[in-house]
Amino acid sequence: MPELHHFLLESWALYHNLEYDSSEEKNPRLIFYSQKDEVVKTVPVKKMKAEEISSLLDSLGFYKRSQKGEEVPEEFQQFPLRPPKDEL
Repeated sequence: MPELHHFLLESWALYHNLEYDSSEEKNPRLIFYSQKDEVVKTVPVKKMKAEEISSLLDSLGFYKRSQKGEEVPEEFQQFPLRPPKDEL
């Protein structure tokens, strides 16, 4: 899973509103929740490349900082940035 580790080391901190849970290391996945904390979608990432994970997050409207440590503008503090849809 070198691609996943690359994403975690290089890109994870650029995205706003992501949490990492290391308990799923054997079957890593992205879990997307609704505003009511209900699971909306689960995406396995074990075989995905770092670029694919970034593209997925970008397409779903996650705010991406231009550099680590950059403040997130107030208008982008809430997820999702785009209006919620029935499915992701």
